Amino acid sequence: MQKLVIEKFGPIEKCEVIVKDFLVFTGPQASGKSTVAKSIFFFNYIKDIFFQYIMKSYQKKQLFSVHSLEKALINEIRNAFNQAFGEDAGRTKSVLKYTYDNESVIKIVYKQSEKDGLFVEPIIDKKISEKISRLKDILNSNGLGNTDDIKHFIYSDMFDNDMEIIYIPAGRSLLTLLSDQIGYMYSMLDDRQKSSMDFCTQNYLERVLQIKSYFDRSPAQLLNRQLKTDLNIHDENTMNLVIQKMAEILKGEYNNSDGEEMLKISDKESVKLNYASSGQQEAVWITNMLFYYMLGDKKTYFIIEEPESHLFPEAQKAITELISIAKNDRNKVLITTHSPYILGSINNLLYANKIAGSIGTEKVEDIVPARMWLSYEVLGAYYLESGKINNILDSEYQDIDHEVIDGVSTVINEVYEKLAGLGLEEGE
Repeated sequence: MQKLVIEKFGPIEKCEVIVKDFLVFTGPQASGKSTVAKSIFFFNYIKDIFFQYIMKSYQKKQLFSVHSLEKALINEIRNAFNQAFGEDAGRTKSVLKYTYDNESVIKIVYKQSEKDGLFVEPIIDKKISEKISRLKDILNSNGLGNTDDIKHFIYSDMFDNDMEIIYIPAGRSLLTLLSDQIGYMYSMLDDRQKSSMDFCTQNYLERVLQIKSYFDRSPAQLLNRQLKTDLNIHDENTMNLVIQKMAEILKGEYNNSDGEEMLKISDKESVKLNYASSGQQEAVWITNMLFYYMLGDKKTYFIIEEPESHLFPEAQKAITELISIAKNDRNKVLITTHSPYILGSINNLLYANKIAGSIGTEKVEDIVPARMWLSYEVLGAYYLESGKINNILDSEYQDIDHEVIDGVSTVINEVYEKLAGLGLEEGE
């Protein structure tokens, strides 16, 4: 069981989260949702950071010792953490602690010195140190040997986590708006300039640039191409449902042909991506990422900020359903949201799963396809405000507490009723 604990960091005073397979965070702006999401991404990405360091160091023909590997891991964690959160995010009593499925622990604390002032101090536990000792023996006796074996040791043995981890940040439409220029602009940056970017945004941008060229035809054509080359594709019906939901959300099909990103609206109409609607620009790389990693049958942890951005409520419902399909395809999901439509759609999918056993699968499937249903047992839902976090799951009804969903509507209705009362008094 993975668990995140945060104390006195950023806007959060105290937070403890069991990292379930589908996590939902809601609450006012600047309440700490992104801090939690970025923390979970960061601790899950440490395995990638360490593996990349090993690859680079081996190319320089370094001889590894336990001390050098531990020191390198700590330095890599520190640098990445500062890039993700900034060097001034913490306080003297700030603590971030992550427990992995194999009960290994990495901790981030802040220390004070006369020379360096307040600085980040990562702490790795005994279990990880023992794994590093074993890794040192493997590297020094066999070199890299089979790179896949080294990667498997770091991912599975050290961190007990072989999933890809994808962070899709809020504000992504800006990168889409600059789609024609962003690749060139990024290629002109040196490593120092790249490291000054927000760590999560940099990771997202690099992912987009890596897979852009894959979308040289429609999603249906990409699926057919995959079926011809991979007879063991795990679930064609699931991918067809994904394609259907992508079309509902985007009102078109994304295509990147000859380096030009387009949305095909109909057989006779297409629009350049940077001239598409803000909702399409916000959603396109959510849909593309989900499609790409699911089609490749890569177990992935998708962390998505504000999937509802600039979308009409109907499209918000569809993107929630698409995300749920992805989760049910052996992946994990975390979303942050301000939208009652997202929360309400999740409740519908929970209820469909709940009643299927008593009413019958076929009847429920006529309304909601089973691939979208969500199990209450895999869901975690939290409300953040004023530095604190509260569980908002209703164990009796096995859904997200309706007061959270309807709370703002109630306040708005109360204001209207007061105004209407004044109007009646004045004869309006």
